[in-house]
Amino acid sequence: MVIRKIRGGRRLGAVAVETALVLIWMLMFVFGVFEYSRLVMDWNLLNNAAREGCRYALANNTAPTINTDVQTKATNFMGGRTSSFTNFAVNVSGTYESGTQQGVTTLLPNTLAAGDLITVTAKGTYTFMNIIPIIPMPPLTITSSVTMVCEGAM
Repeated sequence: MVIRKIRGGRRLGAVAVETALVLIWMLMFVFGVFEYSRLVMDWNLLNNAAREGCRYALANNTAPTINTDVQTKATNFMGGRTSSFTNFAVNVSGTYESGTQQGVTTLLPNTLAAGDLITVTAKGTYTFMNIIPIIPMPPLTITSSVTMVCEGAM
């Protein structure tokens, strides 16, 4: 009886090809997880910037420069991450809740009285890094709007 010795060297090329095919998909998955995590982090930061701007606006709504102050406050809270967004903008508006103008929206929050609503909206178009060049991701418009009750009075 003749026993043949199985050579392992004949499969080396097949192992390299299989490893390459599996590694491509594995790396795409890992980089996709990183990119999704970056999106969630920037989205959370945008929400918190709008919230921080609204807190500032409701306590300081009588200032004549409230719109630029809130934009500066929210942009500074982003901590330089505004580079992930194109067309980043912060808007301040108010809604009268009492008097003859009840329900009317205004872009001048310094005319609001105590009890009226102030809304700060931060929005931008999120651009992905495209770590995986095979799958280009389209830009995503993210908007965060926060409404709080005004504390200051005219």
